[in-house]
Amino acid sequence: MAEQPRVTVCIPTYDRTRWLARAIDSVLAQTFTAFRLEIHDDATPGRGVHDVVTGYDDPRVVLIEHEQNAGIVGNFTRSLLGADTDYVIQLGDDDIAAPELVARTVAALDAFPRAGVAHSRFALIDGDGTVTMAAQDWLGTPSPPLEPGRDFVSRSMVHGCRVCSSTALIRRSAAPEGGFLERDAPPFDFAFWLRMAREWDVAFVDEVLCQYRIHGQSFTSGLSDVTRTGYLQAEKTLREVHAVKRRYAPEFARVADRALRQDIISRVRERTLPDRPFLATFRGLGDAARREPGILREPHAWKLLAGSLVGPGLVRRLQRGA
Repeated sequence: MAEQPRVTVCIPTYDRTRWLARAIDSVLAQTFTAFRLEIHDDATPGRGVHDVVTGYDDPRVVLIEHEQNAGIVGNFTRSLLGADTDYVIQLGDDDIAAPELVARTVAALDAFPRAGVAHSRFALIDGDGTVTMAAQDWLGTPSPPLEPGRDFVSRSMVHGCRVCSSTALIRRSAAPEGGFLERDAPPFDFAFWLRMAREWDVAFVDEVLCQYRIHGQSFTSGLSDVTRTGYLQAEKTLREVHAVKRRYAPEFARVADRALRQDIISRVRERTLPDRPFLATFRGLGDAARREPGILREPHAWKLLAGSLVGPGLVRRLQRGA
């Protein structure tokens, strides 16, 4: 008798078959076997997705071909809300799950009944699958195995999205009403975690359980600059993230406001690397201050400008401490 699925693994996809088979293979290689794998095709033209998925002879693999294109937010939402299992994980169609991803995150949610989601560390890979960073997380500060929801929200005001969705096992009953919301796009996943954490705690597995692919064809790359160590968010995206913070955590508005100013300063810093010449730094900070006058009150801005004046030796020390 086949195992009753406890987990639905969803792979939302649209017209991107280059890495899809590798993502599917990684799910079928899981040590935890009580799952159903659903590939949600968002009305891709042609037979590309169909041909990849129907090549698998495994009863756990289900292709759901949607007739109407719902966009990335809609496709993630219908795959999540359509699941009837206790737990759901949504793997990117370009990412690779480690064999223990489902087992380790299921164990975390089983251990912590008040956790709405369990997520983990991950590696970064490029479009060709080369590992660019062997271990990464977006926590900003170390996370305990169970982080109270309020702590998760407050730390997110400083660090932004702290969860890599491809590592995140969601307790289906904890999903906020409506799932992912169009009004929160583009940082719709970040908004989802904040909404969930208003009512639930967050579990973290301190292991690398996924390979997260950084490349120029991703959704995030359209909002950011692609770098070796991830995505450097454009200022427009920083402001959209800031708006989500204020929408769902108004009690932390001052913290969110300062984080926005510091993120904008960080963009100036990154764009003037490696030498941080004075004129480029001065102009960058001046342009930023015209858009966000509060930057002039930030010590980080003045330290950055001072570093550009005193020479490359101090600049290198500032780089190491940044």
